[in-house]
Amino acid sequence: MKTRGVVYGSMLVAGLVVAMPVRAQNVAASIQGRITDSSGQAVQGAHVTVRNTGTGDAREMTTDANGRYHAPLLPPGEYQVKAALAGFQTAEHRGIRLTVGQDAVVDVSLEIGKMTEEVVVAGDASRVNLTSGAVSGLVGEKEIRDLPLNGRSFQQLALLQPGVQAALAAGNDVIGGRAPKISINGARPEQNNFLLDGTDINNVYNKTPGSAGGVLLGVEAVLEFQVLTNAYSAEFGRSSGGVINAVTRSGVNEYHGSLFEFHRNSALDARNFFDPPSRDKPDFTRNQFGAALGGPIEKDRTFFFAAYEGLIERLGVTGVTAVPDDGARRGILPGGRTVALHPAIPAYLELLFPHANGRSLGGGAAEYLFTGNQPTDEHFFQARLDHRLSARDTMFVRYTYDRGDVDRIAPDKPPINIQPERTRNTYVTVEQQHTFSGSLLNLVRVGLNRSVSLADNQRTIDIPASMSWIPGDPFGYLTIRGMVTEMAGDFRLPRDDRLNNWQLSDTLVWTRGRHSARAGVQAQYLQFNQHTTSQVGGIVNFASLESFLQGRPLSVDFAVPGKIDPDRRYRQWLFAAFLQDDLRLGSRLSANVGLRYEFVTTPTEADGKISNLRNVSDPELTVGGPWHKNPSLRNFAPRLGLAWDPFGSGKTSVRAGFGLFYDEILPKYYFFSGSLNPPFTTRTSIPNPPFPNVVANFNSNARIAAQLQTVNYDLQTPYIMQFNASVQRALPGDWDVTVGYVGSRGKNLLRLGDANLAREAMVNGVKVYLPGGRRNPNFTGIWQRVTDAESFYNSLQVAVQKRFTHGWRTQLSYTFSRSVDDSSGINSQDFSNVVQYGMDWYDPLRDRGLSAFHATHNLTFNGTWDLPFARSSRGLAASLLKGWQLNNITTVRTGHPFTVQLGFNRSANLNTTSFSMHDRPDLKPGCSNNPILGGPDRYWDVGCFQLQAASTRGNLGRDTLIGPGLVAVDVSLVKAFELGRSRTLQFRAECFNLPNHPNFAVPSGRTAFTGVNPDGSPIV
Repeated sequence: MKTRGVVYGSMLVAGLVVAMPVRAQNVAASIQGRITDSSGQAVQGAHVTVRNTGTGDAREMTTDANGRYHAPLLPPGEYQVKAALAGFQTAEHRGIRLTVGQDAVVDVSLEIGKMTEEVVVAGDASRVNLTSGAVSGLVGEKEIRDLPLNGRSFQQLALLQPGVQAALAAGNDVIGGRAPKISINGARPEQNNFLLDGTDINNVYNKTPGSAGGVLLGVEAVLEFQVLTNAYSAEFGRSSGGVINAVTRSGVNEYHGSLFEFHRNSALDARNFFDPPSRDKPDFTRNQFGAALGGPIEKDRTFFFAAYEGLIERLGVTGVTAVPDDGARRGILPGGRTVALHPAIPAYLELLFPHANGRSLGGGAAEYLFTGNQPTDEHFFQARLDHRLSARDTMFVRYTYDRGDVDRIAPDKPPINIQPERTRNTYVTVEQQHTFSGSLLNLVRVGLNRSVSLADNQRTIDIPASMSWIPGDPFGYLTIRGMVTEMAGDFRLPRDDRLNNWQLSDTLVWTRGRHSARAGVQAQYLQFNQHTTSQVGGIVNFASLESFLQGRPLSVDFAVPGKIDPDRRYRQWLFAAFLQDDLRLGSRLSANVGLRYEFVTTPTEADGKISNLRNVSDPELTVGGPWHKNPSLRNFAPRLGLAWDPFGSGKTSVRAGFGLFYDEILPKYYFFSGSLNPPFTTRTSIPNPPFPNVVANFNSNARIAAQLQTVNYDLQTPYIMQFNASVQRALPGDWDVTVGYVGSRGKNLLRLGDANLAREAMVNGVKVYLPGGRRNPNFTGIWQRVTDAESFYNSLQVAVQKRFTHGWRTQLSYTFSRSVDDSSGINSQDFSNVVQYGMDWYDPLRDRGLSAFHATHNLTFNGTWDLPFARSSRGLAASLLKGWQLNNITTVRTGHPFTVQLGFNRSANLNTTSFSMHDRPDLKPGCSNNPILGGPDRYWDVGCFQLQAASTRGNLGRDTLIGPGLVAVDVSLVKAFELGRSRTLQFRAECFNLPNHPNFAVPSGRTAFTGVNPDGSPIV
């Protein structure tokens, strides 16, 4: 069993910090309201000025016949609203803090008097959402700057919102996306959309964007971000999950800057659960350092902001893997059984498997514990220039670059390989806004997202050519069911993925009377250049340790030498148009009505290297396009929202929303399948080959039954219907609480499985797989992506917040949910707790169960407290006792599900490739399908399972067992020393997992039985 985040002591930080007012780009924040007289009657023709107090930018307008005004497309920041009309005193509302995506309501009452008389009201706009049926949350500037972040990766804070939770990735590598994966309201991690200043920054895999180091840096460079989780407006599309909508910082009329250094080392860390008490803790050092500076180039006209951050880390990794014990090395297995070692096996044992140095694991296996050093270097830079071209035109340019390098160590495999990973991410945004009038504005945005991911295998031992599986190739990989998977590296490497995503959008905003309408068009051109291989050198698979010792492979999967073409150049266009109208149906009721149309072209390859098996029964592949039919021609996506103020006080909001969201067929769904088919690349599988010359009987000149990665020719566009209903209430003391139902229903979702199984028959109502080969004898496995999976998500969500007043703020989020689907993803690296390939491709309902990212309960709490020490003190006492702040993030979550499997092909359905042994056992009568014991050594009860009849499927469902939960408490204690009126020196002590509670992942061993003894009993 692995642990998850067992860390870790403290972090000490010192820096010179100056408070930074900021100005972000125009990202759909707005202020609207109603101007009335003292009797509550509408005031028509009042002159309203909305001014950004940081930059001096002002928007002027007059109220309509209903006394309404609306200022759209405002950048986040602090504002004041001034209303004036002859015969009335001028009224000014100050201290309005606009956040990204907020539609603030600021109503102003005018008193009879002279215009020269001014009434000033101070205070922020109400946080009660009175205008939209969407579900969203805000991670503001204070949360980003103050809360403890392990690695200073700001996207972690998205997990503070209801309905957002972490998903357990099988391997957070550059192939699956290094940054932690998140699921939003029942959507898969690859169904989310990440935006920076409105520019799409999703990588090829569409998981959380990040570096090879697994972080998304930019705490000093990002102002705040919005998390859109359900039924949001038609402006957003491309994906069907949530949207992380971040905006960057920019300069203002005063110079502001910061310097910082964060340091962690092993001396400050607690011992990892797996660190042997008899050994020193592994060495660990992390330094994160940087600077930021912003200010005016020309006052009220031109501003700049720049930030740099470096991360240098040397991480000591404690690895725990299974190896044959000393008895097994001599052919002696538990129970006194002996097996004759194959003559070639001792050489592999001695070279590939270190001698055990830990406890026995049973079955002839024992632990091998080791330590290694994993270096990470990362450099992040961002620069932004804002300029007012004229009274009607503004623009900005922002450039972001991140370079990450890590030499990764696999902690669950013998240390004979490291994996160098490199990422190079560049994001550029250019935006120009033109004001035609106070009610008509236009926004043009050009963007570039260039994401580069590189990875390779680097062996730490010399493996002689005589031990290679394929003559002329380097040594490949080795899998022993129940012990080690893909030993000696990652069979998908080397890999070089390069995505250029060119983006252009235009949005027109028009306000009149009750209507605030937005219409726009968006286009993306994707250039995806790829160099990828798979199974070069071969993967030899053994059903059990015993069969390995005897030299009896179950199969060998390999790419045929001389038939490997790893380079592809894919091209694709994405077009969208939308219309959104947010309208007032009365003084207490608002509606949001939108429609989005999305069209994406079928992928093409610049050199024509596309091949696909259009029908599973076809004898040959079809070479050339189209890859599949285009299902996006009718992709219309309606959006609807309602917000009702039942008492007219602005303190209560009853809301509901619905939306349809398409998940377009983009590189995330074909990046692995497009490079692995004949005639360009040929892979095959040989069952029960001789050993060690596993390809001795293979004839490359004869017809090869290839292993295929295909796409169903009649693909449909996946989509999710999102819906919600909630009530929000403002409470005294700057509190508000929201309680609601949030749900979704996914249709046409992708799943992946082997469509070329053995033929079948029904015998006494039971499906039996027949001998005699596969359905299509021209191929081995046909791994096909098909769009017929479904998902179902229902939840109760509660959010309680207190905004920062009187020296403290806090937020609590709770989600009670159930997420069910037929498949939770299509890539082997998606989740560590669930294998993503179905047991029977022709019976997807057999795999309907809890989603891989399901968690029944998820509770997060965070807060910031300015400690009230010595507030009236002066001198030395004040320097020591004032300026203390306490910050906290606490997460309590129930476990994710997992599936118990068999380590051999009991069903005889021929689903036997190296990554796809998916047979499940029978559940014994009287046993729970969640037989959890709870200990780290034996988490689940193997005694609750039994072998099913040969050539049949087990009756155990998918994802019936629940893994360990999570309890994490992160705390920071901050002391600020004032250095004059405009400078602050800040000291931070940060502690992650304060109680040092070991949080375990799901068991790494999830195999019930690895074979059958001669007497018919299962081998455990």
